[in-house]
Amino acid sequence: MKKRNRILSLLLAGVIASLAVGCGKSNDTTKTETKTENTKKGTGDGTFTMAIDYMPDSLKPNGAGTDSFTTMIRPLYSSLFYQTDSGMEYYLADKLDVSDDGLKYTVHLNDKATWSDGEPITADDIQFRIDYSMASSGRSSLATVNGQEVKLNKIDDKTVEFVLPMPYANFKNTLGDTVLLPGHAFNWDPSKVDDSGYFWNTDMATSGPYVVSEINDDSLVYTARNDYFGGKPNVKKIVLRTLGSGSSKQVAFENGELSYMRVTTADELEKYEKNDNYNVTSISEARLNYLQLNPGGTFANLPAEAREAIMIALNDQEIIDAAYGSDKLATRANSVLTPDQSLYNKKVPGYSQNLKKAKELAKSSGLAGKTLKYIYNADRANMEAVATVVQQQLAAIDVKLDVQGLDSPTFFSIFFAPYSGKTTDEYDIGSNGWDSERGDCGWQASTYMKNTGWGWSEDMTKLVNQADSATTQKEAQKLWNEIQKKYTDECWVYPLTYTNYVMVSQKNVTGLDGSKVVPEFVDWMSIKVK
Repeated sequence: MKKRNRILSLLLAGVIASLAVGCGKSNDTTKTETKTENTKKGTGDGTFTMAIDYMPDSLKPNGAGTDSFTTMIRPLYSSLFYQTDSGMEYYLADKLDVSDDGLKYTVHLNDKATWSDGEPITADDIQFRIDYSMASSGRSSLATVNGQEVKLNKIDDKTVEFVLPMPYANFKNTLGDTVLLPGHAFNWDPSKVDDSGYFWNTDMATSGPYVVSEINDDSLVYTARNDYFGGKPNVKKIVLRTLGSGSSKQVAFENGELSYMRVTTADELEKYEKNDNYNVTSISEARLNYLQLNPGGTFANLPAEAREAIMIALNDQEIIDAAYGSDKLATRANSVLTPDQSLYNKKVPGYSQNLKKAKELAKSSGLAGKTLKYIYNADRANMEAVATVVQQQLAAIDVKLDVQGLDSPTFFSIFFAPYSGKTTDEYDIGSNGWDSERGDCGWQASTYMKNTGWGWSEDMTKLVNQADSATTQKEAQKLWNEIQKKYTDECWVYPLTYTNYVMVSQKNVTGLDGSKVVPEFVDWMSIKVK
């Protein structure tokens, strides 16, 4: 265990106490008012009870949202497949064929896959998902690649072929993550989906191993399907409860009211590892936490040397020691890719602290003496503590930070403005995380780095586009090796940490390590409650 900063440990305890504050809305007219004993029992009755940050107003899979919402809907909806560090895991699909030229992706749906109302899951559901996305937002990541049309050919009821206009390595991830909607429930009319109320009642059709059995004021109850094509879940009932603060979550867990909770500090980890009444499980989160400089804020009027001053003033190991306290929770990041990706290069150095040069550059570039706006996602573990250490380190080069923690929806709407092509001066530095970074392509890193809205040069975006279009792993590896070396030249992103998702569970709960993709949980079939 590494050294710990006691003051920041106390600070972090306060961070945890704020993480689970509700930020969702409720709809009293559609909720079931009846409470059941299952929301009050412990975990010894075969029920898996988990905490959620807020009550949503719909369980419609939007394809994007908070980590907490993803956790809520994963028992209800199976994706087509996931890439993990050990290979492909199939769910609604049981096979994916990719042509040698990288232009054709053929999805084979599982013959036994059905919706919970008994209707088969077919190629028409894939088409309906695309049609709905186009109708609701005007775009679908499965319908176009680099602005050009992707053709969809229905081979038969269980087979769909996507024909791309050009090779695009990230298409595999986009395709695998796709969550289908039950088109038959809307008579195949995508205009009927929104505002229908369909996804907020116990009759909604699901594609995953569970159905919604109760919607209460402060909890959701899911019941296992007996007809799920992947088999019968060991856990027969899942209860999702809103608890309020993080400290309430810990009290509830230690009282046996929750099946598990996430561990985010070294003190918590040490406490539970020493207690034989609990199981501690660690999964690589495959997340790169990073700092992003906003090209539309203060840095728009400063030379590149100002950005370099920021990057070389920081000491990432000190940040990890203070904010996490243990390398079991997080390790130093050296690349824009994660070790769970086959293209990751552990030999690239990343940034190195040079405080003397940072002071000189801060002064000569006009950065010294300025106050920068720093935002972070307050719903993410350890981010406030990270901000505090960054604030201290940049003070050493005469740069002040005005730090503000925001809930997830507010943070994302501000932070991703440059990604959407909008110029904003609402922040100068933001801390975020690229998640689920597994598999054999650059995925999210390339999505952001080829976007000039984040400040990247044309040379960099061209290089990333070439990597995305590579048709062999050898070619892709060569290009990504170059990207992983060159990103430090442009000083827009500072990789902070690779994090582990560490959980403590009741002794009678096992199988949490069966899910290799987080947030919780992809593989519900592996979880058992004795």
